[in-house]
Amino acid sequence: MVKRMTLRTILLLIGIGVVGALLVSIVMLGRERLLATVFGPVDLSPVDFRTLTRPQRPNQYLVCPADFCAAATDAVSLIYGVPAAVLQGRWFAMLAQQPRVQQIAVSPDGQQYDFLQRSRLWRFPDTITVRFIPLSETQSTLAIYSRAHYGYSDLGVNRKRVETWLQALQQP
Repeated sequence: MVKRMTLRTILLLIGIGVVGALLVSIVMLGRERLLATVFGPVDLSPVDFRTLTRPQRPNQYLVCPADFCAAATDAVSLIYGVPAAVLQGRWFAMLAQQPRVQQIAVSPDGQQYDFLQRSRLWRFPDTITVRFIPLSETQSTLAIYSRAHYGYSDLGVNRKRVETWLQALQQP
């Protein structure tokens, strides 16, 4: 009985120590710096949809027009009956309603953008790349690649994000 109490006490003290060290680290470094220290820096390399290769992790979601992306896609993007500039305007209006999203890059041609969205509680970063593709003066489409930077699975977060955003784009 005494040995069990001692072992429980030791485990409890270790647990309190770990939680305390984590809290001190968060306060001293900040959540984002702590994550970068533990998991490494976020890869913000530009995405080229035509040469993209995807890792074998399920924590990503890719939507492209048919025959546009080199990598296997999760869904084929819709064709919108508006010019690319109008689609882009709708995108930014929709994105303004999303929490914790910041633009981090834009391509020289102004057709491709990168955004970072962090999870609410742990502040894990996901990067979303979107390219607006003009098809004609009255039609356009887009390619979207949303991916987590940490871990193996994202429990479908990237898929849900992209599908929700694409659905919002269809609203007038």
